[in-house]
Amino acid sequence: MTRSGAAHQPGVLSIRPLRRLWIALSLSSLGDWLGLLALTAPAVALTAGDGFAMQSYAVAGVLLAWTLPRVLPDAPAAAPARSLDRRTVLLAADAVRAVLLVSVALLGQLVWLVVAALLTSFLGAVSRAAVDATAPGLVPQDRVEDARRAVRRTAYGAAPVASVLFALLALLAGAVLSGDARSDLPLYVTAAVFVLSAVAAFGLRPGPVAGPEAAPARQGKVSRAVPALRGLLVGLAGAFAAGGAVLGVARIHVATLHGGDAGFGAVFGAAFLGMAFGVFQGPRMLGPFSRRRLLGLSVVAAGVVLAAIALIHNLVVVVVLTAVLGWAAGVAWSTARTVVRDSAEEDLRGPAQAFLRSAVRVVLLVVTVAAPALAGVIGRHRLELGADSAYRFDGPNAVLLGVALLALVAGLVAYRRLDDRRGIPLVPDLGAALRGEVYTPPAAEPQTRRDRGVFIAFEGGEGAGKTTQARLTAIWLRDHGYDVVTTSEPGATKIGMRLRAILLDKETKDLSSRAETLLYAADRANHVANVIEPALARGAIVVSDRYVDSSLAYQGFGREQSADEIAELNRWATGGLLPDLTVLLDVPPETGFGRFASPADRMESEPLEFHERVRRGFRRLAEADPDRYLVIDASLPQEEITRLIRDRLHEILPDPVPAGTEDITSTFPAIAD
Repeated sequence: MTRSGAAHQPGVLSIRPLRRLWIALSLSSLGDWLGLLALTAPAVALTAGDGFAMQSYAVAGVLLAWTLPRVLPDAPAAAPARSLDRRTVLLAADAVRAVLLVSVALLGQLVWLVVAALLTSFLGAVSRAAVDATAPGLVPQDRVEDARRAVRRTAYGAAPVASVLFALLALLAGAVLSGDARSDLPLYVTAAVFVLSAVAAFGLRPGPVAGPEAAPARQGKVSRAVPALRGLLVGLAGAFAAGGAVLGVARIHVATLHGGDAGFGAVFGAAFLGMAFGVFQGPRMLGPFSRRRLLGLSVVAAGVVLAAIALIHNLVVVVVLTAVLGWAAGVAWSTARTVVRDSAEEDLRGPAQAFLRSAVRVVLLVVTVAAPALAGVIGRHRLELGADSAYRFDGPNAVLLGVALLALVAGLVAYRRLDDRRGIPLVPDLGAALRGEVYTPPAAEPQTRRDRGVFIAFEGGEGAGKTTQARLTAIWLRDHGYDVVTTSEPGATKIGMRLRAILLDKETKDLSSRAETLLYAADRANHVANVIEPALARGAIVVSDRYVDSSLAYQGFGREQSADEIAELNRWATGGLLPDLTVLLDVPPETGFGRFASPADRMESEPLEFHERVRRGFRRLAEADPDRYLVIDASLPQEEITRLIRDRLHEILPDPVPAGTEDITSTFPAIAD
């Protein structure tokens, strides 16, 4: 009943105060995007007689002025509105922007054009900050996210509408006007849109503007909470650099293709329409396929499409390819959000996504501004291919091709860093996803004999139940005829016991993080040489309570040291020995400590924040090597955990009866639960 009722809940815009704000925002956002396009057209017209380079620099100046306020945090933009009510802020911002746009048309000065673009954009940021802060207060608490989502969709959804309107205005101006008046018409129409938005804002109820939302979390905190963040950043940077390059050089590139303002509007609109479709389709396409692989592939696709845009001299084809490029960027963004949702804890998903949005803004600012400026530096070039043929390779072509190569590299790097199905070939995996299936590699030939033993490690935070499950596993294996060696770290040898006393005694003081790491590595080196390796060499099953991953999680993530350096140290100490299976018992620190009467040793006495970092570290390690890990929710009943472990062990255990025994006894050994 609850689910059915929620499905028929009226839309958030049925709330009257929010609907009025939405109408004002719709007109304001339309004017915002239309203003960007309308301000770019005079930049080209005012420098028409100054050469290709000057036109490129003028476009870069306008784009820099318009994008700079957009990349700033919301707090500076919201500051002017704090002491005013929302109606005054929105009405004043729209009215002043209308005046600025009319003044650009009347004065016809390049310097004032850039200044007006900066002021117009800043007022747009103030208006948007006021709406973002006001909208949540107009709806019930349980509809706040719906209100924010409606505001975001309206703000960005106006871009393709503005593009179509700008293209129509450009065609109309080309048909009935001449000279500078052609570029002035979009300015006047945009001013009229802002006047209508001001009228809509006047109908709002007066009320205070709430304070700005909290700033995004710092990258260090978010990166530890979202293990895949760096790969996501690389991928999104490549995708949106490709999109920013197209938007940055669009006006001058369209001119080299014998287009005009209408063509510019078509390219701009195609990019945003494609992106909207990609954002919508991303979570729904190739359902069985890995979202992480999809993100990397979408960035690679963006690079390939951008290279085609750079090399093809046909405006219609460029418009179509720009839509495809926007689609690829939209897929990359939506899949990145899916990865964050799936890998980050609930309270850190918002900050992680906010951080990614900020990073994308910076990439767009840098690339969108740098692209036309660099194109102007490169200039125009004609490559003679023969007596009667030539190929134009101008600055925009060179810039787009260069960014395409960077996007390709970014896509490949992101794919490599994010790949969560390593060892699974891509083409069969993708083919299976197209058929709606999950690709499963062919089963390997069964081994009839195994000369070397099996190494199983149990990992997890304090109170996860590692020792209990390791003991139960060893008993079960012995009951089925295996030679089992149980061990643990630290302290499995005589020397190790002395190191354990130093490492875990709560009275140990002034032990630096590096010294602690080295002592654990020393204990492990002796442990491998004297216990683990001899047992494996004779074919035994080794069950260890902790191994290398504990050092990576505790000394790496917990102590906030370089996990890569600790991994290299332990690789040397152990001769590169890794478990055949690592069972990770995952439990929140507060739950684990609830199983203790009081902390028993030095590690257990660390603060909760330390153990939260350790838990995130273990999860990140498991995420990076899923084939070696079995991750189990340690809050499950003990019997269920034991069953899951045994199910996985069935897949890797050798025959407990030596080869040739079956011929003698005429029996067939079987492992039973």
